[in-house]
Amino acid sequence: MKKLSITAILFLALVMISVSCTPTDTTAKIEELEEKITKLEEEKGQEQVAEETKTSETIDEEEISSEEAVEEGPKEFSPNIIGSLYISGYTASVHVVEDYAYVGGQGLSVIDITDKAKPIVVGSSSTSGWAQNFYIEGDFAYLPFEEYDSSGNSTGGGFQIIDITDKSAPVVMGTFESEDAIAGISVVDNYIYAIYNIWEEMEENSRRLTGSGIKIIDMTDKANLTVVGEFDGGSSGISSIYTEGDYAYIFAGGNFVILDITDRKNPTTKGGLSVSGWAQNFCIEGDFAYLPSGNTLQIIDLADKTNPVVLGGAFTKGDISAVSVFGDYAYITYLVRDDAGNPKESGMQVIDILEKSAPVIIASADIPGEALGIFVEGDYVYVAAGPVGLHILNLYAD
Repeated sequence: MKKLSITAILFLALVMISVSCTPTDTTAKIEELEEKITKLEEEKGQEQVAEETKTSETIDEEEISSEEAVEEGPKEFSPNIIGSLYISGYTASVHVVEDYAYVGGQGLSVIDITDKAKPIVVGSSSTSGWAQNFYIEGDFAYLPFEEYDSSGNSTGGGFQIIDITDKSAPVVMGTFESEDAIAGISVVDNYIYAIYNIWEEMEENSRRLTGSGIKIIDMTDKANLTVVGEFDGGSSGISSIYTEGDYAYIFAGGNFVILDITDRKNPTTKGGLSVSGWAQNFCIEGDFAYLPSGNTLQIIDLADKTNPVVLGGAFTKGDISAVSVFGDYAYITYLVRDDAGNPKESGMQVIDILEKSAPVIIASADIPGEALGIFVEGDYVYVAAGPVGLHILNLYAD
């Protein structure tokens, strides 16, 4: 049934009134009817305004959603250096926590990175030897170091526990000294897992590896560190360690090894696999390990700890010196050396690791100096560049 307009209703009402009423009554009825019609028109106008407003809001919401969809599309990788800082000595590794970068080399430097274009050193702590592969947890830095004599021969090493609560004045809380070089450390609960290598000096400034292992140190009292356990790594050498939950992962002379550390003082071998090359460090993210091996980044499935499996790999431009994983991407630093072993090219690359069996290099950037350590946080990459210092890169095009 069709709806009658207000005008049609008015016409019919007037006809009916004129037929059934006296002139006086007719005038009164017409006035009453006009008031009702005016009220109806006002209500109809309000309904139209509300409907138009609702329609407009819907259109605006659709436009906003469309704009957001465009804005949230994938960003274009275009890593570029936006800030650099020369640091005296030689920088080999970097770790970032909030507004500070911690750089290891000949000691530990604390750098304020609030202004990415103008990073500044706000504090430091010196060591008597070379420091790399350090570890940050909470308000403490765990800094391994190796000492050398005037001829460049290793004379031992150890590590320091440094309170970094006051960024401008880091304080050494405890020192562990070892006659063997400490190559790296990781922390689980109140225990430090320190990997070491034993070297035998040979003629003509050469040396050979004769042993390696893990020292397990109780740090309940940081001023009095005590060895409570040890793991024999054999004579192949251990270059890196990573702990997570009840497992420790080490790279030992061409083997990626998984240790069960449920009993913190007595690690036992859980599984492993043989890989080529030498890994200075690696990353564990979820059920996957990202292991540098020469100029290849290998991705290893760790779901079965007794039987880890290589899923895929990506060939990089040079030998990988460090790797950092953030989201669906791995970031590596690399060096290309000449026949004499001197660096002739240095850079970083971004690798899409979403498809574990077929990782793809999607972006690269040249790095002045020697790209050694790398850390990724948000839209920025931090690179420890040997004799040059620290570089900060924006990952994306402006």
